[in-house]
Amino acid sequence: MLSENEVEQLISIPEVNEIVRQVYQEMAKEESAIQGIGIHDFFSGMLVSPSIAMARVDGTTSLIEELTINKKARRISKGGFFLTQDPVVKLVGIMQNQWDIWEYRLLDGLSKVVAFVTPELGENSSSNKRMEEGNSFFLDILRSSYLLVRLIETFFLPEGEVITNTRKISKNEFQKMIDIGAQLKLDNVYTFQSFIKTFEVK
Repeated sequence: MLSENEVEQLISIPEVNEIVRQVYQEMAKEESAIQGIGIHDFFSGMLVSPSIAMARVDGTTSLIEELTINKKARRISKGGFFLTQDPVVKLVGIMQNQWDIWEYRLLDGLSKVVAFVTPELGENSSSNKRMEEGNSFFLDILRSSYLLVRLIETFFLPEGEVITNTRKISKNEFQKMIDIGAQLKLDNVYTFQSFIKTFEVK
């Protein structure tokens, strides 16, 4: 999963900053409550938006899911809010309340960031071609870019889990993950294709 410092380095890239600011400004016009939230924390909210989409696949978010998302969001936010509400937690709450309105726009903005920072999405990238048959998923991950692996972990896994672990998932959650991958234009990236095979649909 990405760290706070890595998120800060990403948001310092002018092209990434511009993409995030466009989404922020669009959202701020309709949600005045987010105007006091910094651009780093807003980007942190964007990064956990796939997790929100997964949690809400059945229409609501459970308390455990909400706590898990907030924990992840706090890890990559600016931090330093021990006795006051972390702005990114406030943002996640706003996003949840208006999810039907904001899901597409948040994921669309995130897809532009992913496309800019990961060379795997290039048409001629070797990551879009199948690895040699018989390779282990672990070896495929080692051959993938560090950033792509960290992004996939941030988007789809709880804090502390790593991409090579196997895990169970509901049919609805699995389909939602595939849909999000397609929206983020990861569906043709071999690392993502291999990642979704680590799930056991229950």
